Amino acid sequence: MKKPRFLTALLVVLVTACGPSVTPDKPDNKISIDGLTLDNFPFMDCSTSTSPLRDMIMFTLLDIPFQWGVNVGTGSQYAIWLNLPEGMEIGSPEHVALCDKMNTELLKSNGSHMAYVNLIDGKTSVIIDSRDISRNELKYSEENGVNVETRPIALDAMAFIVHPSNKVKSLTIEQIQKIYTGEITNWKEVGGEDLEIHPYMRDEDSGSQEKMETMIMKGLKMLDWPEMFLYNMHSPFSTVEMDPKGIAYSPYYFCSRMVGDLRNVKVIGINGVYPKKKSILAGHAGKSTGAYPFTSYIYAAIRADEPEASLAHQIYDLLCNDTKARNIIDESGYIAIRN
Repeated sequence: MKKPRFLTALLVVLVTACGPSVTPDKPDNKISIDGLTLDNFPFMDCSTSTSPLRDMIMFTLLDIPFQWGVNVGTGSQYAIWLNLPEGMEIGSPEHVALCDKMNTELLKSNGSHMAYVNLIDGKTSVIIDSRDISRNELKYSEENGVNVETRPIALDAMAFIVHPSNKVKSLTIEQIQKIYTGEITNWKEVGGEDLEIHPYMRDEDSGSQEKMETMIMKGLKMLDWPEMFLYNMHSPFSTVEMDPKGIAYSPYYFCSRMVGDLRNVKVIGINGVYPKKKSILAGHAGKSTGAYPFTSYIYAAIRADEPEASLAHQIYDLLCNDTKARNIIDESGYIAIRN
């Protein structure tokens, strides 16, 4: 079916218009795979928070220039935008074809859960996800006779956010757990004002919720409060910035890099430690002091039966083993795993 003219125009604008941009320093991180082109590039699905890394890997492999910019569709977060390749004019047939290919095929992001489901179903060949395969997804893979190979490639963390007016600067792990089991219900119990706590949660299959339940709650039963459920990555920020009683959680990378100075919330410490590169690295190293306790991992994943010579497997191997790929991971704002 032929695309309406206004849709093609919109795609051109979305890919080329950047607004205020932040272009990171780019060392010589040239990576390549023999025979890889725009036409045969395998679909790499991803979670919302790992989409910038996925896009940077893709653009670098295809030798397409890119930069950080405000998402003109939402205005509420930063994203990776491709720049016009040298010699290509805006609105030219080549430019429209490139935009269509990127927006309709290669730059889709289906979220943490669906990325794994699509991998198991054979709809995608390799993924970059904010977490390892979940219990439900592992069960689904077993039911379908599919083995999934995963490997951590970068560090992230879970950050907790509150309204800027909240006087609480840090909570303990136990306090976080008791807030989300319903044992602590008022901010005055943890050093804040006499206000009811609104503990916002993510939907069941989100990467954030999976990490919250397994890494932070460690099997403790969370509140059954449907009014507190949030259903997309940006909702913790848009909700908490309007609610002085609220607390929510988000991947630190999404908070610091993708929302960044566009947010109007406050990140609090855990056990007196704030999520920063140094404290996240300390958490990864298992240090007893200065370590952020909720350090987490970003994973690359592939079906175990993917042929080793395939382009998808070569991309997976590059993500897991290549030094320059690790430099791109660092450039994206994540922290590459180097040991």
